[in-house]
Amino acid sequence: MTDRLENSLVLKELGFNSIWLLKKSKEEKYIYFAYTLNLNDCIILFVANANINSKVEGESLFKNIALYLQTQSTSQSLELSLSLDDIKIKEIIESSKCEHLFLLSNKLDFLGEEYQLANENKVSLSVSLSKMIENPESKQELWHDIQKLLNRVNGK
Repeated sequence: MTDRLENSLVLKELGFNSIWLLKKSKEEKYIYFAYTLNLNDCIILFVANANINSKVEGESLFKNIALYLQTQSTSQSLELSLSLDDIKIKEIIESSKCEHLFLLSNKLDFLGEEYQLANENKVSLSVSLSKMIENPESKQELWHDIQKLLNRVNGK
C-alpha cells in the first residue's frame, strides 16, 4: 500500500497524472483585452480573449489592432485594458456606455445571458485572437469585419 502511495506521489510530482485527471484539467482558461474607441461620436468597445497559454502573443496582436483602430479615430484618448479576468471583463462590458460591442472571440459565455438578449443588435463577432495566432490568414476576416463596422459607423 505504501509503495502505491509513494509511486502515485512520484508520478504526480513528475507531471504524469492519470488520464481521467488530465481530462478534467483540459478546461481552457482565457485572458481578456479591451479597447474603447471613439469614432465620429460613436463609442465602440473592442473585446478579445486569448488562451492563457498564448497570452504574450495575444496581447501583442491586440495592441497592434488597437493602434490601427486609433488611427481611424479623431479622439486621441487610447483606453486599453490588458490581462483581464472574466469577472473584470464582464464589469467593463456591462458598465460601458458603448453604442457597439465588437468581440474578437468565438465564445460568448463570458457575457451574461441578459446582456446578450438586451444588446443583440449592437454586438458583432469576429475571429478570435487564438485563431489568428494559430492561423495568420484568418486575420483577413478580422480586417474585413472591422472595415464593415467602420463603414457602418461612418455612414457609407
